Amino acid sequence: MMWKKGLFYLLSALVLIIPAFYNGYPLVYSDTGTYIMSGMEFVIPCDRPIMYGLFIRLCSLKISLWFVIYIQSLLLTYILWHFSKLFYSKISRLQFLLLLLFLCWFTGAGWYTSQIMPDIFTPMALLCMGLLLFKKSLKTHQYIIFSVCVVFAIDMHFSIFFISVLTLLALFIGTKTRFLSSVKTEIYFFMPTVLLALSILIISITNYAIARTGKINQGGHVFLMGKMLDSGVLKSFLDDKCSDNNYSLCSYKDSLPANSRVFMWDSSSPLAKSGGWQKTENEYHKIIQDIFKSPKHLLMYLFNCATSTATQLFQNDMGSGLIDTWYKEPDSPPYSVIYKYFFFEKNQYLQSRQNINLWGQGLDFSFINHIYNSFLIIGVLVLLVLFSKKMIDVKKKFLVCVLLLTIFFNAAITASLAVVCDRFQSRVSWLLIYICLLILFENRVYIQKRFQVRTK
Repeated sequence: MMWKKGLFYLLSALVLIIPAFYNGYPLVYSDTGTYIMSGMEFVIPCDRPIMYGLFIRLCSLKISLWFVIYIQSLLLTYILWHFSKLFYSKISRLQFLLLLLFLCWFTGAGWYTSQIMPDIFTPMALLCMGLLLFKKSLKTHQYIIFSVCVVFAIDMHFSIFFISVLTLLALFIGTKTRFLSSVKTEIYFFMPTVLLALSILIISITNYAIARTGKINQGGHVFLMGKMLDSGVLKSFLDDKCSDNNYSLCSYKDSLPANSRVFMWDSSSPLAKSGGWQKTENEYHKIIQDIFKSPKHLLMYLFNCATSTATQLFQNDMGSGLIDTWYKEPDSPPYSVIYKYFFFEKNQYLQSRQNINLWGQGLDFSFINHIYNSFLIIGVLVLLVLFSKKMIDVKKKFLVCVLLLTIFFNAAITASLAVVCDRFQSRVSWLLIYICLLILFENRVYIQKRFQVRTK
């Protein structure tokens, strides 16, 4: 019955926000204030899209941030249920609830769902992309829902667009090989590709309606310049080229900031002294283009991208940026916007574990991260064994490839265009554990028989 199914989704969604209940309030990050402010005041930030801010405005009803994380959880629960059914059609609701309970506490699924941040939309978009590739497996209303989710999830964070493009391209090439060739007649690449283009169109229209600008990314040049600084490419380039070029950064080449964080956010950085994000756009674009035209510096950048990608794959700790006494200070962006727009939740926010509640209880991710990283290692080993034993059919291999490719390309994009940070990777690496659990659920009878034979 429809009402039972609806009730199942509504109750299941509560599971993924258990971390927020444990904290005592939705979790915040240093960027949370900017996102809330952008949606409430219809202002496009210089360093991020406005779509998640609009999502907060709509879902909070200007009443509570609890509504925001619940809607996030409801969306993810719905997507996970249908992806699970596509992979393992006999999964029961009890098995699914057990799966959610495990994911919510011991992986990033619940912790990111419980944050006022767009990070959870990265796995949402990628899971939906996997569902949409199997068009015949979906009903019309499901196809529409997942299509809408993909478009708006991509508009929440620009990295999702590049991850999706690379994943679809790799999968398309994979269907031309023996490994996935037998499944290519079941796969529909056309609509996911259209949705990628549509997401760009929608964010352009949104930006134009709000700020009369069609630009989809206001600060990409600064993030990429920060990457050039962190990689050492910028210093080498300026040393080699400043004698022939009059870049404004040349006057700072011997006193560049220690890292991209200082470069982007410190009030005394070369970026700030040169006029900020918007005024440096043309020159920074010119420097970046000249770096890519220089074989020496292009190779330096590509080598750094490769090593940074490998490094990013191993950065999976949860809790990055969540533990900071600064959040309870009136001058912190999360505190100030919650005080301004959700005043009646101020005390609840200040008494959360994240802000060291009245009993001195805080957040500690040490134990959870030990478990999480252990399960990631086990997950890799499980996949290797199952693939070698040929216990996964071609369709399921394709779905596994979807998730593994998204994990890899997430590392590649974030590490190559921004910085290496465990927050970026742990938001999607839990998909590895998720798919392993589905495989184990499906093959539990076979595994039990094998175990019984070996113990006799």
